[in-house]
Amino acid sequence: MPIFEYRATDSDGSPQQGRMVARDLASAAQALEAKGWRVTLLQEASRAPTAAESPAAAARPAPPLEARPGWVTALVGPLFGKVGLPHLMFFFRQLSSMLGAGVGIVQSLETLARQTRQPKLSRILFELRDHAEAGRPISAGMQRYPEVFSPLMLSLVRAGEEGGMLERSLADLARYLEAEIALRRMISRETAYPKVVVAASVLIVLGANAIIGAVAGPNAPFRLQNPLAEAGSWMVLGPALIALFLFVRLGLQNVRIKRAWDLFLSVLPGFAGTVRGFATAKFGRALGALYRGGVPLHRAMLLAADACGNEHIRSRIYPAAQRLQEGGMVSDVLIEAGVFSPIVLDMVRTGETTGNMDQMLLKLAEYYEDEASTMAKRNAVLFGVLAFLLVAAFIGYLVFSFYSGYASYLQSI
Repeated sequence: MPIFEYRATDSDGSPQQGRMVARDLASAAQALEAKGWRVTLLQEASRAPTAAESPAAAARPAPPLEARPGWVTALVGPLFGKVGLPHLMFFFRQLSSMLGAGVGIVQSLETLARQTRQPKLSRILFELRDHAEAGRPISAGMQRYPEVFSPLMLSLVRAGEEGGMLERSLADLARYLEAEIALRRMISRETAYPKVVVAASVLIVLGANAIIGAVAGPNAPFRLQNPLAEAGSWMVLGPALIALFLFVRLGLQNVRIKRAWDLFLSVLPGFAGTVRGFATAKFGRALGALYRGGVPLHRAMLLAADACGNEHIRSRIYPAAQRLQEGGMVSDVLIEAGVFSPIVLDMVRTGETTGNMDQMLLKLAEYYEDEASTMAKRNAVLFGVLAFLLVAAFIGYLVFSFYSGYASYLQSI
């Protein structure tokens, strides 16, 4: 295991420094925190002093705040500049642990930038370190990379910065990403067998046709007719797959397209409950945390709407949120938005009446997260079964077409 060196202040205010062995940086930070120490430096012992500790750090120029060129953020970035969710989840979780252990934001970003194996993320973290060194919030740097940090990520980080609860927001964000990764893996696992069968059918047909051609000649009438093995089919299927890829990577970056897409998913049978459930959970958790952190209610409502991850719901909340500046209640705003279920409205009213709205919203978020995860798993299983049935019907069509051609061949002899 790696060796880490640390500097810290114990509970009596006495300075402490030394080396320790730990599984990773977060484990080392948690071990020091368990002693009641406030960490001022934590890094791998084999590494040279960081830039943040050197005199050159003071001379380092502050990074720019203006947006990057539009063709980079709208085209090149979404196509070739993505960072995988596991890398982002690890970053947010580690940063939350280090901040909770008392490590400074500049030192934390410096260490994580050197630790990550994702080149682009490493470059971004060094830039975020420079923003933090200049006294700016890290969200000022994150917003320059929309292809890496989604509106949900950016909104939750801003919420944490404005509410003085960045550590908690980062931990919540890591949990969101972990749930999304688990969902994607579950869908991939449930649909793995149909995908293998489709790929095998193409290879089997190509191999069988090669054998039939060698034995009966290239013009044998009973060759297998597999549309997926024909070049002509890919003249249509290929562009369709490219268009789907561009829609996901580029089209959904457009606000209007994303709003229409989220509206479509919100009314699609079988998916509407899952989509609304996750959006409601994210909205409730963000609003509850912001409200508890003392963020002004109108600003908290707008930030929570950004954090819900659903452009359709966000567009309905934004106009209704203006009522809060006129002295309206949160429940009135949600009723006017018209996108929340009666359960949500009743729980919010109860929270307003009892003065415990933040806890009520967080409980609401946990409830909808569990319910949406259950529905998502059910949909993934149903999709896997449907895909298998379609593949089975496709294989049946291949077998039927082969024997039909073979019977015609025998009758013509």
